[in-house]
Amino acid sequence: MHMRARGTDRLLDVLDLIAAQERPATRNGIAAALGAPRSTVYSIIDTLLARGFLEQTEPDGLIVPGRLCGLLGQVYDRSAPLARQAKEVVTQLARTTGEVTELDVMQDWKQLILISRSGRGHGYRTAVEGSRFPLPATAAARFLLDGYSLEDLKRSIPAEDYISPTGRSYSPELLYQEVAEARRQGFWVTRGLVDPYVACVTAPVRTRDGRCIGVICLVAPLQEIDQREAEYIAATTQSAAQLSNDCALLENPTF
Repeated sequence: MHMRARGTDRLLDVLDLIAAQERPATRNGIAAALGAPRSTVYSIIDTLLARGFLEQTEPDGLIVPGRLCGLLGQVYDRSAPLARQAKEVVTQLARTTGEVTELDVMQDWKQLILISRSGRGHGYRTAVEGSRFPLPATAAARFLLDGYSLEDLKRSIPAEDYISPTGRSYSPELLYQEVAEARRQGFWVTRGLVDPYVACVTAPVRTRDGRCIGVICLVAPLQEIDQREAEYIAATTQSAAQLSNDCALLENPTF
């Protein structure tokens, strides 16, 4: 029984890795990334290929998600009304502001972009659904970490994650302080944190008991945020409030 559980975990590890990758991977690359025996990973991949969860491109033999993964996504959309509402809210915010918009959640102590839409087709940042980022470098983390203690942050977020892509250093203490400030303020704006040329405006999506289960994020060029900050904050907080109202109607809302 224990061996079966471990095998199931390894299979799910392979699927998680494929989902997190932004490009096709080789069998060797998957095994190396998981730190698992190649024979085990190869056997799992063969099973997933046979069942349609993965596909192998020819002639290079790269591994990509299969049709059945897409089918499961469609089934999820049909059975998750909150996810459909979230897509509508994020899409409308992108249309209204003309900027890149997202719904971000936390998974395995990383920020996960669950939904992303582009307004005017900006090329300054392409947000890929399924992409994950270290929490301290994201504006969304100031709400996603609401409710966690300082000790939780120290224990769960790797030290290397406190260095942003632009070279800015954070500490657990500063991050914890900003989480508290964001809670009081109701929105959070960052400039040049994850990218030197962009700003992010965020607002939390909360359940009826005040728990944050997601974050609406608007991503804009720095020159745009300097001119339209008040407009962006109002639009983002309104979108988050709309989705929070939808959450309040459900007993156990999830994305």
